[in-house]
Amino acid sequence: NGTLVFDGVVRIDGNFEGNVKTNDTLVIAESGKVKAEIEAGIVKISGTFDGVINAKNKVELFKPAFITGTLRTPVIKMEEGVIFNGNTEMTQGSRNTLPKKDVE
Repeated sequence: NGTLVFDGVVRIDGNFEGNVKTNDTLVIAESGKVKAEIEAGIVKISGTFDGVINAKNKVELFKPAFITGTLRTPVIKMEEGVIFNGNTEMTQGSRNTLPKKDVE
């Protein structure tokens, strides 16, 4: 329970409740159970998650993940067999976008 701030890659295999802040990668393993508000570059989940994710680059969900909450990310990858109950907001994040064309 608390706030986790780190650089690099961190993998959670157990229980965690609180906040996570990183510009890098958070991995929630199959045995991980996390209830949190997460701000990260990349989030990869195979375990159980409840909360809000703000990912700058992408979120990857792998079977048998069970997710409840809100995902905000420019890119999402979800394997067949993942259970996701919540909302997804596609953001621009750090992703490159095509220039807008002038409309006449």
